[in-house]
Amino acid sequence: MEFVIVKFRKSRTVFIDGNEAGLTNETLRVNEGYHTFSLDGPADFNPQEQTIKILNTTEAGPQEVNFA
Repeated sequence: MEFVIVKFRKSRTVFIDGNEAGLTNETLRVNEGYHTFSLDGPADFNPQEQTIKILNTTEAGPQEVNFA
């Protein structure tokens, strides 16, 4: 099991591989490998989606995925 935290200035629903996975700015669990991240709500963020390899994370040290 791997861990990610999707960062955005507002609380938004996070989609991982097209599935609702939790909220921004909270630690989320995913399987090891490549995952596509996006946010719900108005498209006032960049990029619109990101595909990132998640590997070698811990709950105390999650991979950060940043949206501006």
